[in-house]
Amino acid sequence: MKHSIGLIGLAIVGLAACQQQEPAAAPLAAPPPAEPVAVAPLPAATEAPKPAAPPPATADERSKWIKDCWSSFNSKDFAKFSDCYAENATSEQVDMGMPPLSGRTNVVDKNAKVFATAFPDLTGESELTIVSGNDILSVVLLKGTHKGPLPGPHGEVAPTNKKIGYLALQHVVTTPDGRSIAKERFIYDGGTFMSQLGLSPMPARKVLEQGWAEKPSLVSGGTEAEKANLAAVGAYVGAFNKHDVPAITASVADDVVFSDLAAPADRVGKKEVIKASEDLIKGFPDVKLDQTAAWAAGDYVVSAGRFSGTNTGDMPAMKLRKTGKTVNTEYYMVTKLAGGKVKNIWLFSNGMAFAGQLGLLPPPKAAKPGAAPAKEPKAATAPAAATAPAKDAKAASASAPAGASNAAAPAAPAAAPKAAAPGTPAGAPAKPPAMK
Repeated sequence: MKHSIGLIGLAIVGLAACQQQEPAAAPLAAPPPAEPVAVAPLPAATEAPKPAAPPPATADERSKWIKDCWSSFNSKDFAKFSDCYAENATSEQVDMGMPPLSGRTNVVDKNAKVFATAFPDLTGESELTIVSGNDILSVVLLKGTHKGPLPGPHGEVAPTNKKIGYLALQHVVTTPDGRSIAKERFIYDGGTFMSQLGLSPMPARKVLEQGWAEKPSLVSGGTEAEKANLAAVGAYVGAFNKHDVPAITASVADDVVFSDLAAPADRVGKKEVIKASEDLIKGFPDVKLDQTAAWAAGDYVVSAGRFSGTNTGDMPAMKLRKTGKTVNTEYYMVTKLAGGKVKNIWLFSNGMAFAGQLGLLPPPKAAKPGAAPAKEPKAATAPAAATAPAKDAKAASASAPAGASNAAAPAAPAAAPKAAAPGTPAGAPAKPPAMK
């Protein structure tokens, strides 16, 4: 037994000795560096694509849009109405002696809302709409009842509860896309406005309740017929500037109707229209029309410019004594043609500016001693002083086949920048004025 254990022990000792004598195993080599793995970068956060801007409005869309703007005003939806104007829009009322309003908020708050307060039922109805590129020209019937305070340059005008109804012309220049008003001008007769409210004894047109039977919406097409109409209006203006009565007579239809919106009534028929032209030429021997722009569409031409002349002659038919003064006022003239002749003329001008330049308006009444100062007017436009004009001012309202009469008052929405562009020769299609 001892022997057996000894052999086992020697075997264990020998194995251990053998293990101690074997060389140590070489260490494993370090693994080769791993090849870099390309990792795609995370996509950068991107904004949602902006919706594409709508294409410029078509002429028909512009015609409908301007009427929709009036509908928004008529319903007193001023949120929608404000959207009709560009952020930096300007609005001017021609020859009212007030600077243009600038900025959408001012146009809406200081004009449209002011008159909506004074005339809660005030509405504008489009009688004629002409679209020519970015220009939109509209004849608008304004109607309403004076139920609220109306700011004026000499204080607030208390409600008269009287109705107004008269035609105004709105000239809009849109933004390039045709979807917002960039610049706007309004021209109308304030003398009519004052008389209809009972604030002036001057003779004026009665309140207009109904608009035109037809309400054309036209687009300038540059057709040969439109070019011929532009030439016909140019010939009429040219004949007037030359004081060529036979040529004036030849340019108008036998049944011509001349509507000077600052005069109490229309002149109907060639004989009456020519007599009015002759009287004006006698009263203003150097009278002329400086036509600066014209737009044609269908049978209509809208032209714009300045009327100027020196009153060195009496006008007995209108009881106007010569003043020796010079006038220079703006006008817009809407002409309808038939067979190449002038059939209808609607003349828009500020006759009160005309009468004022002739010195026919009295100064505003002085405030009574101890009277409270007049309130600061809220709006940029307001009626003229409600003082009776001199007798000769009444005659001024009955003058002119193109460019003079009486005015100063409100129109909603408003109006815009002074148009001052180089004139074009009589008879030539005029380039629309640059609206500054």
